[in-house]
Amino acid sequence: MTVPQPVARRGPRRPIPTLLDIATEVLVDDPAASLAEVASAAGIGRTTLHKQYATRDDLIRAVAHRAIDVWERAVSAASEADPGAGLRALVTAMVPLGPQLAFLWRTPALEHVDEICARLDVLQERQLVLLRHARKLGILSDDTPDWWQLRILYAVVYSAAESIYDGTLAPLDAPDLAFDALLRGVGA
Repeated sequence: MTVPQPVARRGPRRPIPTLLDIATEVLVDDPAASLAEVASAAGIGRTTLHKQYATRDDLIRAVAHRAIDVWERAVSAASEADPGAGLRALVTAMVPLGPQLAFLWRTPALEHVDEICARLDVLQERQLVLLRHARKLGILSDDTPDWWQLRILYAVVYSAAESIYDGTLAPLDAPDLAFDALLRGVGA
């Protein structure tokens, strides 16, 4: 009797994208995408999508909440890191969230949804705690305002994620390059 040998896997197992992950990517690529286009990309019928999300607004809100959930987990993981490594952990955790962050940052309709804005405000404050701590440790400049450091963090993460998306930057190289740009900029 021959015993079948297990098949060797290469690399880490990638999670199967959820409907909301697919919807995020479709809506980032085309903010005007219809529910039919989202359903097609997800490999489901429009009726099946409508059973879960009756309107496009319902889907957009669900995608936004999912994106914030993922982002909150990344911020929590960074907050639990060694105090000196918290900022690097935050950048490293945020870069792979490119599509979710792009959706949140590029969807003007979300600016008028109170529950989304409230969650984003809480999340922003948690990130500012990490930035202020990095400032106390001498990692970030003392003379740069909080709001500017936060915007630079977002710009660097967004640029890294976009560069991964367009194939310019390897996903494994992106966090280090983004962190280095955050700390040193591009000056000589």
